[in-house]
Amino acid sequence: MKTYIKRLNWEESIYLAINKLIAKHGKDNEAYNPDNKPFAVFDWDNTSIIGDVEEALLYYMVRNVSFKMDPEEFYELIRKNVDRKDYPKEFNNLDKQRVNIDLISQDIKRAYEKLYKNLDRFEGGKTLEEVQDTDYYQEFVSKMLYRYRASEFDPEAEDPYCWMSFLLKNYKTEEVYDLCKGAYASMKKERIRVEEFVSPDIKSEAGRISIKYFVGIRTLDEMVDLYRSLEENGIDCYIVSASFIDIVRAFATDTNNNYKMKEEKVLGLRLMKDDEGKILPKFDKDFPISIREGKVQTINKLIKNDRNYGPIMVGGDSDGDFAMLKEFDHTDLSLIIHRANSGLIDDLRQKAREGSLRYYSQGRNLLEASFVPSNKSEGYNE
Repeated sequence: MKTYIKRLNWEESIYLAINKLIAKHGKDNEAYNPDNKPFAVFDWDNTSIIGDVEEALLYYMVRNVSFKMDPEEFYELIRKNVDRKDYPKEFNNLDKQRVNIDLISQDIKRAYEKLYKNLDRFEGGKTLEEVQDTDYYQEFVSKMLYRYRASEFDPEAEDPYCWMSFLLKNYKTEEVYDLCKGAYASMKKERIRVEEFVSPDIKSEAGRISIKYFVGIRTLDEMVDLYRSLEENGIDCYIVSASFIDIVRAFATDTNNNYKMKEEKVLGLRLMKDDEGKILPKFDKDFPISIREGKVQTINKLIKNDRNYGPIMVGGDSDGDFAMLKEFDHTDLSLIIHRANSGLIDDLRQKAREGSLRYYSQGRNLLEASFVPSNKSEGYNE
């Protein structure tokens, strides 16, 4: 059998199945028609890469206080479309008391007001380095990351709430790209780890909290090679992400990264912009909201046409990808990156374990930032 992808750390059955897929649909097949090309679609976060681009950007923005909002704008945004009920008990403060968005948002606002008053990028004269040892900086960082982990979407809100994307309010697209490139370059230098943040012992509404957060981001050699091989063999390769499109494109199309994808083949959530091109915390309803079933809608509306067919291969890692992994009759291979998450995706993992000829599970080692040649992940598996 001719091979098209590098062996690397692919699980054996997946390696064989991908090579057969490319032989069947690619240029080597005598029936290949360049006027009716096949295509493949993949999720981005924790599928195409190790880590999550929005979570990496959030970490970077919070640590560097890289926001373009005054305290009132910021306070309104961190409370927008958030469930007001108490957080689950696992998010109790260190005194074992329940916490909710009303309490935590007041603490974040108070800390942000002090940062806004003191930092030279806002109204003050101090550098970031000069405030990093202060209680209010440490309060801000720990409780912002805690708020991300603890808060849930308000079920009565009209639209899903993609908080990390909305935090880019008042940024322009070119500014987002510059911010992301700086963030990703920084995050790739970070040691892959799970870091614990504990808020300082000061008077606050929510009390002292502790939260663990995954730090780091890496490319995956197997996925880089897969996308390259698909394209070289006449199979168009697309990304459909639930992250904000500018954030994903900044990484996927960067010539300093291995993926080097074409911008038009990287799709994701789209936000409205004002007359000056500044981002607004509102979805652009002219495009599908690429969350869960919205990924299928995105494929149907923005990728499928009368000059292609597919997706012949789909890749994902979570319930957010469940619909597109199983929806399309043209799909020969559904690749599932094995994680510790659960939900509807468990049904597809079970099919993979039972020897399905469509569904396959690929293991990884998150803290070593690599695939492992197994259908199950090893070590810490977020």
